[in-house]
Amino acid sequence: MLRDKVGTAPAVSLNEIYPSLQGEGLLVGTPCVFIRLQGCNLRCSWCDQPSALDKEDSSVSVKAVLEEVKAFGLNHVVITGGEPFFEPSLGKLVEALLVDNLSVQIETNGTLWNPAMEPFIDYVHITISPKAVANFFVHRTLLRYAKEIKFVVDESLNLGDVLRGNFIPFLKKGKVVLQPEGNRREMLKKAIDIGSKLSKRGFKVRVIPQMHKLLGIR
Repeated sequence: MLRDKVGTAPAVSLNEIYPSLQGEGLLVGTPCVFIRLQGCNLRCSWCDQPSALDKEDSSVSVKAVLEEVKAFGLNHVVITGGEPFFEPSLGKLVEALLVDNLSVQIETNGTLWNPAMEPFIDYVHITISPKAVANFFVHRTLLRYAKEIKFVVDESLNLGDVLRGNFIPFLKKGKVVLQPEGNRREMLKKAIDIGSKLSKRGFKVRVIPQMHKLLGIR
């Protein structure tokens, strides 16, 4: 990765940038800057950022994004969306962040792969959140590099979805999170029930609600 390449990097479709705490998954509680990209290939009924679903004329240079991120003075960056892998210039954005020694996490629905990410994927914390609208399909390349699987527990999710063969390695390593949709009480109860059944099968899972919502922050 060369610094002289960063300034010539193309633009990304940006929804917003803001500082917060990571409220979901295994890195919960980590101070971070969120980069929310614009555009998604899926349409989940409970999406918490519908304004980021459609590709719009919202291009911002990678250099400008990097400057805004650095202004917050936080080391960890979470790229979310929308769907980050739907962004053609994702690789250039990640490269720029890594060159500046920032810790990078990408939250993805797991259905897409961008070959431009290949040189950087080992240095990124990939969080996959499989979606029912995609029949919980996850691209096999992402499965090789993901650090965790985060299931949103809604009306659609069942025990069999979590126990699919390609998710078993994550269950064995204790890298599966069950996140109650919208922090709803009935979904929390369902997550605990699924977690209990998985524990009885010898798997360690974590039930983690959306902590930023409980704390009253973004």
